[in-house]
Amino acid sequence: MEQGKKRQMNFDTINLLSGKVFQITWDLGRRCNYDCTYCPVTRHDNFSPHASLEELKNSVNFVYSYVDLYMQYRKEDRASISFTGGEPTVNPNFIPFVKYLKEAYEEKYKDRWQNALTLTTNGAMSQKMAQAVIDNLSHVTVSYHAESNQKLKDQVKNRILQFKKAEDNGNFRINVNVMFHAQHFDECKDLCEFLEEHDVKYVPRVIGEEADSKPSFAHKYSPEQLDYMKNYWNNNTKKLNKEKEVSKVLSAAGEKKSESDKLGMSIGRPCCGMRNMCLSNKTESITSQFVNKRDFKGWSCSVNWFFLHIEQQTDQVFHHQTCQAKFDGTRGAIGKLSQGDIILQDLRNKLENKKMTTIICPKQTCGCGLCAPKSMYSERYKEVVTEHIDIRVLNDI
Repeated sequence: MEQGKKRQMNFDTINLLSGKVFQITWDLGRRCNYDCTYCPVTRHDNFSPHASLEELKNSVNFVYSYVDLYMQYRKEDRASISFTGGEPTVNPNFIPFVKYLKEAYEEKYKDRWQNALTLTTNGAMSQKMAQAVIDNLSHVTVSYHAESNQKLKDQVKNRILQFKKAEDNGNFRINVNVMFHAQHFDECKDLCEFLEEHDVKYVPRVIGEEADSKPSFAHKYSPEQLDYMKNYWNNNTKKLNKEKEVSKVLSAAGEKKSESDKLGMSIGRPCCGMRNMCLSNKTESITSQFVNKRDFKGWSCSVNWFFLHIEQQTDQVFHHQTCQAKFDGTRGAIGKLSQGDIILQDLRNKLENKKMTTIICPKQTCGCGLCAPKSMYSERYKEVVTEHIDIRVLNDI
């Protein structure tokens, strides 16, 4: 080993230590009041019709029934429905729909498992809408986008402070995803200082989930910018492990990265939910909210036990929004939202007859969903997943 270099820990397993909820992400539609250059047209536009309240209500029974089936075999009985888009709050039916969801849960499921309603938003909303969010949801994640105009950015900062005041006063939480734009990097650093001054939790994020997407939306960063991000997560890891120095930097087994590669995604990815993960092999482990390995292709993964994604506008249901992994080793939707009964019947059959199989990662790059317990080896996977589910329903372990 060259002098001065940190020893790298070659991990083969990721376990989830905190935030073990079943996470439902519900894309209510493409309509958005922003037009960020790094957001593909498949994620946003300014013309798609809003989903009607009736359309949204028709999907509720499927979502709750799906969660209820999984909850019977999970060891943590907590779920969270997070609304995404587009921008969910531009739909005039958003708050009435949230109220309906709460009523449906209270009527049938409140004694079976815990549920929370949360929101991912760009924060460009009125004070009145922000108060409605506070009154009806339990958590908000604000994604800060530096490309918007100054008036909107000032509005977003005011909404962040409004949410923070609600957090200080009661049962409401806020965190901010700071999307570090390569051309607005100093502005993003200043925002982080602003958030620290007001004790607002935040996650600095590089832009671009997949470098090989066509077209690519991954930003390229200078060495100094990449060092800023690396140092942030190294310091974060030190705090989590309560050590003055952490020599086991987050690294993948045998992985080598080109020094000339300046894509932000090359440094890795944090858990956007700020969950603690255990990265381990047979002899050592480390606690982290950040992993610099993003290729888990061929690993056994429990993503279906921790996630569900609903695409309201396209009438599709996925195990996960970005990985889209399926039981058969391919990627794509697991069915149509309008035909939810078919999905439920298949899932019920797998669970009740102990025919569930383990998802083998089919994707080259892991994004959100990184925190789902997974392992390169089936035996190690069995060890970690036993902590979370009743493995007797799995027919391949």
